[in-house]
Amino acid sequence: MKTFSLILLGIICAGVLVYGNMYWQERTSVSGSEQTAIVTESKAEEEETGVEDYDSLIGNWPEEAQTMYKESIESGTPYRLAIVGSLALGADDNGWSEQLRTELIDTYGDTLEVEIFQYDITSLTFVNGEQVEDVLGYEPQLVLFEPFSLNDNSNGVGGENNQESIEIFERKLKEQNEEVVMILQPTHPIAGATYYPMQIEALKEFAEEKGIPYVDHWSAWPVEDEEALGELLVDGQEMPSEDGHELWAEYLVQYFVSE
Repeated sequence: MKTFSLILLGIICAGVLVYGNMYWQERTSVSGSEQTAIVTESKAEEEETGVEDYDSLIGNWPEEAQTMYKESIESGTPYRLAIVGSLALGADDNGWSEQLRTELIDTYGDTLEVEIFQYDITSLTFVNGEQVEDVLGYEPQLVLFEPFSLNDNSNGVGGENNQESIEIFERKLKEQNEEVVMILQPTHPIAGATYYPMQIEALKEFAEEKGIPYVDHWSAWPVEDEEALGELLVDGQEMPSEDGHELWAEYLVQYFVSE
């Protein structure tokens, strides 16, 4: 009887060990599946928001613009960029603004909207007329502004008036959306000028003083070589030539699409 009891006890112990092992393997398997599901879900969320896909590309943008752009992606609404300036934008002839717009849409897809606002006026006319209302009506979150510098120079509008116009425009933008970001850039350089380059230098200093981001694309132009510079401008120098637009566009693409 004692021997039988020992054998029965052994069988029961073995059964318990086998069942315990099977139970542990099942729990481990379920835990692993759950972990895989969590990782998969996390990756799906990243792919859905798309933030990680664009994080490195916007590295040159002002920090405030980077933050707002990411928030727009997470909310599923396009981030709105307005390109504003004179006929030097070349919007009607596949100029730099249209080339930049195409590149940005190709890169950022439906996370970004880009609208071009081109006017043949001075900065004073812009901020005091209906044109500024056109831009405000778009409700931009980021504005790339070429503040009619060459137009002002050609029409007797001084540098101080130009800077005042910039401040007025920025104030109107902020009144509509306090988080909007403005980026300044000069109009293209011209050959043989004396006062105009001084105005542009003052514009750059003004932007630095006011804490306005400034894109200095003049560094890409052969400003010291009048002959080479002339080849990048149309006759009359009021706007870039095809090659000039391409040079300007390439500089801005490198700024807006960091790689």
